[in-house]
Amino acid sequence: MSKQLRELMLLRHAKSDWKEPELPDRERPISDKGKKSACKMANWLSQNNVLPDLVWVSPAKRAQQTLKRLNLPKEIPVETQELLYLANTDQLKDLLSKIPAQFERIMLIGHNPGFEKLMRQLMATDDPSKPELFPTATLAHFILPNQWHDLSTGDAKLINFIRPKDITLASCKETT
Repeated sequence: MSKQLRELMLLRHAKSDWKEPELPDRERPISDKGKKSACKMANWLSQNNVLPDLVWVSPAKRAQQTLKRLNLPKEIPVETQELLYLANTDQLKDLLSKIPAQFERIMLIGHNPGFEKLMRQLMATDDPSKPELFPTATLAHFILPNQWHDLSTGDAKLINFIRPKDITLASCKETT
């Protein structure tokens, strides 16, 4: 059994736009604020050289648009995973168990409440005093000691928790 460390990056999609309330949930785009937040996150990832080996993203439009604004290098494999759309903790852990062993740092781009609940479970913490522990466009970056298929409660060590409001940024290139 390998003792190699793994890194898991959970990125919640950027803030969605509610200007057209009749749009189906999956079709809601990101808002102008969400575009800026995703751009901040892209710059943070690049400046800190924290790029994933693999990205799995929800099929929801807001998640896809968040991914696009990260401007990740083309050589990083990206797959849309249907299961990421509004996944619960068990579904997320099942999805993580399917990650091929050669990938050491992966990024999931998806939704709450699943991401927040998974974060709390992996860290073995449950602090209900924090009503919005995982805001939109926030990145939680963990070190995990086990293989992707062998994750247990309390396994993770949080090494970065980056919210867009924590990032100072001079400018962002606008991407449609």
